Amino acid sequence: MISEASQKTHRIIRVAILAEEPLGWGSGKHYFPMILDYSWEKENSVYRFSSSYIYDKDILKGRLTTKDFDVLLVPGGGVGDGESIAKGFSHIPRVKKWKKMIASFIKDGGGYVGICGGTAMFTELETKNKKPTTFLEKLYEKSAIGISQVKSYYKEIAFPLFYPFQYTHPETIGATAYIFSFAPGKTKDDTCIHTGGVPIDFEVNTDHPIFTGVDTKKVRIRWWGGPGLIPPEHHSNDVSVLAWYPDDALTDKTKTSIMAWRYKGRILGLFKGIWKAGRLIKETGEPFKHFLLYTYYLVGPWEKTDHRIDMDLAKKASITAETYSNENKARILLCTSHPEYMIWWDGEIKEEPVHKYHTMGEGFHRWYDIKPLSRTLSDEFTATWWLVRRFVAWTAKIPDKHLPPIEKGIMNEDAQKILSENIFWDGTIVNQMKNI
Repeated sequence: MISEASQKTHRIIRVAILAEEPLGWGSGKHYFPMILDYSWEKENSVYRFSSSYIYDKDILKGRLTTKDFDVLLVPGGGVGDGESIAKGFSHIPRVKKWKKMIASFIKDGGGYVGICGGTAMFTELETKNKKPTTFLEKLYEKSAIGISQVKSYYKEIAFPLFYPFQYTHPETIGATAYIFSFAPGKTKDDTCIHTGGVPIDFEVNTDHPIFTGVDTKKVRIRWWGGPGLIPPEHHSNDVSVLAWYPDDALTDKTKTSIMAWRYKGRILGLFKGIWKAGRLIKETGEPFKHFLLYTYYLVGPWEKTDHRIDMDLAKKASITAETYSNENKARILLCTSHPEYMIWWDGEIKEEPVHKYHTMGEGFHRWYDIKPLSRTLSDEFTATWWLVRRFVAWTAKIPDKHLPPIEKGIMNEDAQKILSENIFWDGTIVNQMKNI
């Protein structure tokens, strides 16, 4: 007699997580193996994710293939945004080959999930001027893989320190003001937590399978400087918008708007930053590979201006689902927010008091009066992990009715370790800079 268990079909969804951080800037890549350590059953089918890191050298050696992986997932931060910058030098032969290998994977039917910077890296960029003008905008534009017909949108974006007109037009740095320079936030019961960016209530498309079963038209997801998305008016790929920024997103809200700061340290401030970074690494035993990044955070001084940052994201798309238009029908999921990160409720952003030698590493803006965290932290820390799992399962072409359930993640030992290192501030400048 055949047992019920033996009649079930089993499928492993093989996920390659891009883990390259070419600029030494950290990322949340370590969240994804934990989120994807997961299995579920639907009807007579059992599904399980299997994830592994993949690096640039692996891609260049031809190890990203549909024989070995079903989906490529690209995190944001130091991976996605770092690669957007590094691969913006598109004339370099190894960069061309790297892009070609990713494009070939998708053309062969492999799925793609881009989170925040992983979306910006993948797509062409449109700005308020239509064409990129700043150096950073041009790098983002040139990093595009050339597969998606969806475009990213930044009104404007530039490096906070290296933009030549930063002193007279500091607001032109755009989203990088939200990406960098947040001091740890405070809850109403005085708990200090790392709170870069803004939790946004995105309007979602419940007609799409990924959001089927959601009992509300809005889902709160952590946003940390991601672009808007512009679907094409006329396209050969099947493109659906799954979520939109709200009408009063970010800068239209007094509680989440921020002011631009500008650097006034000139060359002397740069030398001071170098000295401070070197001394910090010597005193703490931090790896020397962090020297340039710490220097960047520790140059000063900076001063607050009366120029408000305007993101121009209201009503723009935030999540899109796309099917590549060849016989293999690869699926592409682009998400400009961070469902892997914690969310919170209440509170507002306030500018930090300026002192004589104010640095980006100390922070320019801080969240205050956040609602006290729940006892188990599942309401904040693991609340949107189900989205990551559904993104990956959908791009792996799992049947719509078999997508993973909508449920909060479990606080196991791995989650607790990440919680202690990446959520609660330990009071040190190193811990603060690591979580910018």
